[in-house]
Amino acid sequence: MLEVNDLGTDISSDWQIVNGDLVIVENEDNISQSILNRLQCLYDGLDYYYTDYGSFLSHFLGFKQSDETLEFIKIETEKSLSQDPRLNDFNVEISYNANGIVEIAINISVDEDTDFSMNLVLDENKVVDIVDDAVRIEE
Repeated sequence: MLEVNDLGTDISSDWQIVNGDLVIVENEDNISQSILNRLQCLYDGLDYYYTDYGSFLSHFLGFKQSDETLEFIKIETEKSLSQDPRLNDFNVEISYNANGIVEIAINISVDEDTDFSMNLVLDENKVVDIVDDAVRIEE
């Protein structure tokens, strides 16, 4: 079983301050935030700090709805997720919802005891995280 430090911690991307301190995310919340950040960031958009970081998901905005488009999005999502060494295994399912918006369902296995899921949408502007049926947009 992994320890908390193995999964890492980070400053919450909400940039909230509580009692004079920045809010920290850890465990699954940290991994979820890092996945969302990676998928939202244009590939090599942070090349000053990181190489080969990010994804090309934003390039699929406006693509015609088709099975081929969904497959391209799935391949790009899996490629981006494979960059995170903390993820032991993951499964990605891509589909269109009733409104034609791309939904990305990710099931993640960090270790033998830690599994969780993320539900994202690729809307007209960027990848957004669905939390308890409410959309959380990371700016």
